[in-house]
Amino acid sequence: MKKLINIFYFSILISGIISCNGQENKTKIVTTITTKKTSNTTQAIPDLFDKKYFHGYQLSPDSDYPIYTYIGKDIGSLTVNFINKNIDKQNEWLQFDFNNGIDAGDDPDDKYFSDLDKVIKRKLEPNLTDYEIITEYVPLKYLQKQTLDFIYPYIKTYYLYNKEKKEWQFIKEIKINDSSNEKNITTLLELNSMINLNQKDNSHTQNDTASMPLKQFDGVWSSDCQSNLHVSLSSVITNAQFLIPDRFAMNAQLKKIDTNKYELYFTDFPPIIPLPDNMEVWDNMDNKKSVGIIEFIGKSKLSLTWFGFYHKKFKKNIETENPFDSKKNTDILVKCSDK
Repeated sequence: MKKLINIFYFSILISGIISCNGQENKTKIVTTITTKKTSNTTQAIPDLFDKKYFHGYQLSPDSDYPIYTYIGKDIGSLTVNFINKNIDKQNEWLQFDFNNGIDAGDDPDDKYFSDLDKVIKRKLEPNLTDYEIITEYVPLKYLQKQTLDFIYPYIKTYYLYNKEKKEWQFIKEIKINDSSNEKNITTLLELNSMINLNQKDNSHTQNDTASMPLKQFDGVWSSDCQSNLHVSLSSVITNAQFLIPDRFAMNAQLKKIDTNKYELYFTDFPPIIPLPDNMEVWDNMDNKKSVGIIEFIGKSKLSLTWFGFYHKKFKKNIETENPFDSKKNTDILVKCSDK
């Protein structure tokens, strides 16, 4: 049975790997303990911002927002999530370690977690007013005494931090029946929904970028329409097919995350182009992690931000050069033809 990613992190933390940088700032955030009422009973929860529970910032399992985690025989398991209130700015956390030159390598070590904690702290703590803070809490009774593995089924409870009242407010609780990541790991989409943050932010919308049907973007796109290097988009199956000579051909699903903005998740690699050695075994690459983001600019341009493929054995992204311009992380493509 696979353990949750936060248990993995904690096994590293309790070994003394992560420093406790940033404690003085963190203990100023909250001073009270609140309760959750269910029926005729009241369940006390620990002071979730107590400095003894903080051992360094990390990234979520999908590397898309900052967290810190704790699990122990004193309280159980908790994960504190920091969610930017601005949908667009949430994208700044995607692959934050990789984009800041921090490489987990084959096995994340002391230096990786220490460096990651420092860069997250510099970005997050001066801007905490821009974030909602949601904690996932699992009481000790749902953890095995010796291993601290979860006992299924278990109850996970979500709390939102009220900064004015300086207390945790109950959001909801859910029952987890099995050990699959899909059940155990909370996604950014789920957290956004808990704070009524829609996948749409109109604060910067312009007339030519108002939400348009995906069908208008069907066709072939490239940075050079004379080249055979291109991506074909289909609204019928929300699919993007990349043809990148000398590198790979790829099919990807589009997942809408904002107005005219879509994440790309690879599904398969048509045998049109031989794959590089590091991509030949598909199972080594995580298809749950986005390989890039497409954002449409009007009807005839789009920007492609490229992350590459997350290699589960190497524990880092590979093929990270933008397929259309290796010198840029983000490139502008134009529409070359309709389908």
